[in-house]
Amino acid sequence: MRRVVVFVALLLALVVASGHSVYAQAPTLADQLRDLIRQAEAGSAAAATSNPEQMRAEYQAIDARWEVFEDQIREKDAGGYVELEGALAALKVAVQAPSPDPAAVRAAYAHLAQEADEVADRLGGTATAPAPAAEATPSDLLKLLDSTYTQIAQGNPTGATAQLDNAIRIWPSIEGAIATTSQAAYTTIEVSFGQASTALKAQPADLSAAALAVARARDALTPFATTQAYTALDAAAIILREGLEALLVIVALLAFLRRSGNNDKRGWIWLGGALGVLASIITAVLLQALFTRVSAGQNREVIEGVTGLVAAALLFYVAYWLHSKANLHIWQRYINTRTSQALARGSMVGLALLAFLAVFREGAETTVFYLGMAPSIALRDLLLGLGLGVGMLSVAAVLMLIVGVRLPLRPFFQIAGLLVYYLGFKFVGTGIHALQVAGVLPSSGIPALPTVPFFGSYPTWETTLPQLALLLGALLAFLYLRARDRRLQTATTKLTA
Repeated sequence: MRRVVVFVALLLALVVASGHSVYAQAPTLADQLRDLIRQAEAGSAAAATSNPEQMRAEYQAIDARWEVFEDQIREKDAGGYVELEGALAALKVAVQAPSPDPAAVRAAYAHLAQEADEVADRLGGTATAPAPAAEATPSDLLKLLDSTYTQIAQGNPTGATAQLDNAIRIWPSIEGAIATTSQAAYTTIEVSFGQASTALKAQPADLSAAALAVARARDALTPFATTQAYTALDAAAIILREGLEALLVIVALLAFLRRSGNNDKRGWIWLGGALGVLASIITAVLLQALFTRVSAGQNREVIEGVTGLVAAALLFYVAYWLHSKANLHIWQRYINTRTSQALARGSMVGLALLAFLAVFREGAETTVFYLGMAPSIALRDLLLGLGLGVGMLSVAAVLMLIVGVRLPLRPFFQIAGLLVYYLGFKFVGTGIHALQVAGVLPSSGIPALPTVPFFGSYPTWETTLPQLALLLGALLAFLYLRARDRRLQTATTKLTA
């Protein structure tokens, strides 16, 4: 029995000792990085013999190794993680070229080995890992890249390296949001970081290559570094303008019935208007449900951008329509013709349909406008704007329908037209911006231009040029409508003379 006990005790001691030995010999992060270095050296040797298949095989082996412990590196040394990610991205580009350049591949493997060695030294205790950066925004990162580019332009590689290192250090707090929205932008930024870092650390520094890499990173980041922001006043302006136009049509229809001796048919106008409001609400609910379903993940910015541009097109059409009706005689002729046609048919349903279409058109347009605006406005501002707009619209309705106050048509149409044009101008800028964020449209930065959210203006050529074209179009439309009004005024004067 004693022998059995002794044997079991020895066996347990052996198991414990073996477990302790395995634990003690478990590879550290520094050990795993040095394995990565040895793999990179094998890849460099394959590049030296111009063996494309082996170059790619070594990269795939490195990538598989890296996936095992990359999250641990991110936690321990965020700056080192980004450096390694950039080096791996640059290596991937080099080895996956249709005809890999052995010299470029060899340089990429050497850069990866150098970065892995520096991180391994820090994690192994021979150097201090940089402190993790505080949470940052894409705007913070863009400012650092601008500073990096400025230092490069001034021929100062040391200053540029310092700024780039700061940019790389805060990148981990931003990359997740960018990768979720646009994988292409995420890859471009990471690869550019690696290329810029390699160029700046070369002896001598390759400032030209560094400048190109930083410029690419800036262009990819620019759409994310600007905020789209509509205000409560924008939200109030939409409901007020659209509501006033619908209200103006209802008032005009009621007035025509009164003047033509058909005051007993007013109920049909109210019925059509009420059904128009109900249909508008149903349309809003259905469109919102559809918008929510399709605008998930990377599709969200695409849907937001397309909706914004559709809203802008509707707004410009409405702006032109308002200006075309700014003349009192034209407006009266428009209402009289439509109402007379409905009465002539003898069908009161036609009269109700006229009111229904007037209200529903404005309600459907309002829904599209708010769908385009909603992703870029705080919920508090949206609700505040809606409340303010509905309140002002209610006051206007009481004054016009009960008190009998007449709205001055010409000033109303002119002011409403300018307001609609402003909103359309803003929708164009923010819609294109959303498509840039989604990676659907390119983004070429203009550092000299500021971001002006009030006008939906962003410092890229793709947003600036269309808005400049809109300004030119507005000027031409103004001149055309002004000339038309003068012709009408002249013709009216001749008829009354």
